[in-house]
Amino acid sequence: MLSEKEQIEFLGKKPPACNKSTLEKLMMNFQQISRNIDDLDQDLNQLAKRLDYLEESITEHYTLVQPQKQEIKKKRRTANLIKRDFQCPYEKCDKIYGTDISLNLHIRLKHNGGSKIEREELAKKILEAKFQDEADPKHSFNLPPNFIEDFYIHHQEYINNLEKTYNKRILL
Repeated sequence: MLSEKEQIEFLGKKPPACNKSTLEKLMMNFQQISRNIDDLDQDLNQLAKRLDYLEESITEHYTLVQPQKQEIKKKRRTANLIKRDFQCPYEKCDKIYGTDISLNLHIRLKHNGGSKIEREELAKKILEAKFQDEADPKHSFNLPPNFIEDFYIHHQEYINNLEKTYNKRILL
């Protein structure tokens, strides 16, 4: 606690004399200020809780709305790493591909050979016509060389069913 001399130096003058009523007023003011501080402290705590809630809500909303992290792209093989086993069957075409899908796309686009499914359906119709001794069905496809023969060899189950149905064999 400060001495009277230190108080005078601190305040710059002698403090006023206090009577009982002045002390009571000061005490009431002090109590009121204390209550106000408590109220403000409670308000501050409530605001802090609201702020936490809002931050969580924003974080949850942002997580729901934010697009998911993009998947890392698969690295493509370079041309020298692709094993090329699928050669174009057409004469004077020396294209070689790494997948049968690429070869079939080449046949369809460059040789008017139709899709693989269209070629197989046509081969079935041609073979069925041969079993029925009919003329080959008309088509606008440029079938690969030996396609019907290869189909005959690789689809024996289908050929066996035709042989049973028509009770005869055909030679290509």
